[in-house]
Amino acid sequence: MQNHQDLKNNQKQFLAVTGLKVEVFEQLLTFFDLIWDDYINHYTVAGIERRRPKKARKDGAFSDSATMLVFILSYLKNNPLQQTHASAFNMNQPQANLWIHLLKKMLRDALQKADCLPCRDVASLNRMLREGQDVLVDASERPIPRPSDKDVQREFYSGKKTPHSKKLARKRPE
Repeated sequence: MQNHQDLKNNQKQFLAVTGLKVEVFEQLLTFFDLIWDDYINHYTVAGIERRRPKKARKDGAFSDSATMLVFILSYLKNNPLQQTHASAFNMNQPQANLWIHLLKKMLRDALQKADCLPCRDVASLNRMLREGQDVLVDASERPIPRPSDKDVQREFYSGKKTPHSKKLARKRPE
C-alpha cells in the first residue's frame, strides 16, 4: 500500500482509496488526531489502561495517524477481506482485526466531534434544521410488503416489474 504522502499527491487515487477528497481528509484528520492522542495517552492499543507514558516505537504498525485514517477509511470504503487488507498494510490478519475494531471507534468519535454523524431520528434532524445547519439527504428506497388494497397499490406501485418500496406518493391523473 502506498503511504499517505504518495496517495496525497494523486487526488484521483486518494479519492478511490479513501472515498474523501484530500481537503476533507485533512479536516477529518485534525479531529482524528485529537481523539487518537487522548486514547493512546490513557490506553494501549489492546485497550488496557496505561501504567507508563506512551513512547514512539520504530516497529509500530503505522508511521502516523494519517496512515491509520487511510487504513480505516479504505477498509470501510472497499470492504476487502481482513487478510487482504492486512497484507496491503504489511501486517497479519489478527493485527488488522485489532486495528479495524479500534480505529472504527476512533473514526466514529472523530466524526461525532466534527458534528458529521448522520441523524438517526426525526427529533435530531428537526433540531439541526432549526439551528440552520447544512443537511445532506442520502436515502434509498426501502422494500415494503405489497399492499392488498388495489387503490393503495396504485399509490405506491408504478407498474414496472420492480419490488414494492416506499416512494414519494404521486397522484395519478384521473
